[in-house]
Amino acid sequence: MAIMVEQDKKPVNWINVVAIVVFVALVFAVAYFILFNKPQLIDVVLPGNLNNIKTLSQVQVDPTPVVNSLQKYFTTNYGSSLTIPTPGRTNPFTPF
Repeated sequence: MAIMVEQDKKPVNWINVVAIVVFVALVFAVAYFILFNKPQLIDVVLPGNLNNIKTLSQVQVDPTPVVNSLQKYFTTNYGSSLTIPTPGRTNPFTPF
């Protein structure tokens, strides 16, 4: 006669399962409302007088005085010119 020994099965903790499901649902809900929901709560308030923008867009700016005044800083040579050596050896088959 054989003796059968079975292990006791642990019962499922349903509180932990429900807590994990609620947490995952909460993460998906927050991600949806942050990333995919249209921002209907934010009102766009435009100023009533938009003529200032129209006049600002028609302003002509001449950058030559600014460039001419800064040119002395960019033309100063702070170092010597670089000399580029010739790559490789004259005879590649000579020993080192």
